[in-house]
Amino acid sequence: MRNLLGTFLFLGFSCWAIEVNLLEVDLVGRPGARLSFSFLVRNRLPQPEMITIYLGDWDRDVTGENRFYPPGTVERTMAPWLSLATEAVVFLGPGEVREISGTVHIPSGAGPGTYWAILFVQGEPRLVPYQGVLVTVTRRIGIKIYVTIEPAEAKGMLRAVEPKGLNPLWVLVKFANVGLRNLREVRGKVRVLDVQGRELTSVPVGPFPCLPGGERWVRVDTNLRLAPGPYLIVAEVDYGGEALLVMPVRLSVRPLNLRPLEEGLGLPQDLDGDGFYEDVDGTGVFDENDVALFARQLSSALIRANLAAFDFNNDGSVDEADLLALRELLLKGK
Repeated sequence: MRNLLGTFLFLGFSCWAIEVNLLEVDLVGRPGARLSFSFLVRNRLPQPEMITIYLGDWDRDVTGENRFYPPGTVERTMAPWLSLATEAVVFLGPGEVREISGTVHIPSGAGPGTYWAILFVQGEPRLVPYQGVLVTVTRRIGIKIYVTIEPAEAKGMLRAVEPKGLNPLWVLVKFANVGLRNLREVRGKVRVLDVQGRELTSVPVGPFPCLPGGERWVRVDTNLRLAPGPYLIVAEVDYGGEALLVMPVRLSVRPLNLRPLEEGLGLPQDLDGDGFYEDVDGTGVFDENDVALFARQLSSALIRANLAAFDFNNDGSVDEADLLALRELLLKGK
């Protein structure tokens, strides 16, 4: 017990009342098996605390953010299999530690693969100072419970590799877990090659987790500002399977072909050498007239043909978001 007490993970402000000693439980069993687990909860306040423990479901969105649901919601939930030996409401004295134990009863007809749920450990509402006022906040900590029934093969797929902004270049990689096993550490790299096959950069991807049936978009920043010409972008991903996943995508960076956006104006200029042509009217000064001209010409063919010069938010397209980014750039410069 002493070693466990030394491993408490505390998340949040010093006013929070509860700590737990782990955030994940990873179990392996067969159909019909009963699996036990436990964790420790501690009250770190000098007064008694009421702890509420309850079950839920969860998954992740394509960016990796957790999403929470009532128990029994997700397709591969194991919430109905889980029972606690502890009451749902526990009172802890000042500094008291309590072991919370539970059992997972795998149904005899359960198929192979990873199933999951989450146990929430929630403290009492607390008044917390926020921006000069007191707000009521309730602290909860989620403990993710995984159960894997063998055999469960790891299977992954690269669905897309998409070059986005060019200033500098960044890439979106879309990975899918098409198997039944939870993938804890998907990792890889994105390589950028020139027309001679020389590697210009190699950027790590991950590691990141991916649940069965889940998809992940991963952003990869290269810090490369590419000269006009053809390039090859290669994504390589290791998900723990038998072979690496590899997907090459060709990228052609077109040279700028700038002309005055309206009659009587000068050529757009990049005044600070950062690759963005903020001096849209070519007067040598970045001011409100540039923002107004860009707003009028936002949908013009000339703007579209010179994407790299006018994609001020560097997202791979020119739209209202770039007009907003140009206005913000002007405000910052004032």
